[in-house]
Amino acid sequence: MARFLGIDTSCYTTSAAVYDSSGELAGEERIVLSVKEGNRGLSQSQMVFQHTKNLPVILQKLSPLLQDIKGIGVSSFPRRRADSYMPAFLVGKGAAFSLAAVLHVPVFEFSHQENHAMAALRKEPSLWGKPFYMMHMSGGTQDVLSCTWEGEFMEIKTLMDSRDITAGQFIDRIGVALGLHFPCGKELEKLALDGRHIYHIPRSSVKGSFSFSGPETKVQRDIASGQYNKEDIAEGVLEHIGKALDKELTAYPFKNDRPFIAVGGVMSNRYLRNRVEEILGKKGIKAYFADITASSDNATGNAFGAYMLAEA
Repeated sequence: MARFLGIDTSCYTTSAAVYDSSGELAGEERIVLSVKEGNRGLSQSQMVFQHTKNLPVILQKLSPLLQDIKGIGVSSFPRRRADSYMPAFLVGKGAAFSLAAVLHVPVFEFSHQENHAMAALRKEPSLWGKPFYMMHMSGGTQDVLSCTWEGEFMEIKTLMDSRDITAGQFIDRIGVALGLHFPCGKELEKLALDGRHIYHIPRSSVKGSFSFSGPETKVQRDIASGQYNKEDIAEGVLEHIGKALDKELTAYPFKNDRPFIAVGGVMSNRYLRNRVEEILGKKGIKAYFADITASSDNATGNAFGAYMLAEA
């Protein structure tokens, strides 16, 4: 049986996955990068250092599946464009080309954004090669995109982005201020379950793009005042992001004959997934998501992409 290895060394996760020719995910491993308590991120040099330590550990765990590898997919850059560069991805790229040289197999280079898209397409392979919309929401990205195909590769055009900080940064900054561990998405979602629907954040007046900087400033002031509990603030933050999605996605003239894929770490949040599905449903657009576990950074998309290109 032919197997295909995927590698992704993103800003906050080292990951690798194996996809096989039977159409199944044979295995995957990931290590979330360590961030000191109270910090809101890592420098690129810290990311590179941790990826360099983590990747051999992950590949060793997957070693029983690496005997019949026929191709390797890797995230070589954040986005597929000339100015897209981030040192963290060079760790995965270097490992991919080194392994390929030893195994005598091809390397298929993708962007981190394509990796996220393919993590969702893995569940719906019939969408491969067809145009779709994609919303990528993570700690560093807040994009709504139009995705078409140039041969076997995606052509991605930005339709909407963030004017300032992303929803993921909003969540992480508020989460750290509430004493949660970075990245804060899972803990903030759990905290929000006990919210009492009493904390509300005014919507931004910005049109045609997302803006969370003003709301973050207000929430930080309210946290400092001590007049609201953590659960209510956490719920209010997610509710505000949901309203921002409603405002922008409802207003944009999407073609309803194209599917809409929502990916990225923020899309592992069940409340926001439901909101996106509800918003698009009203517009007659079918929403697709990666599995909850494959919404955050992982390498399953690259492994699947390598399989699809090798088959092509």
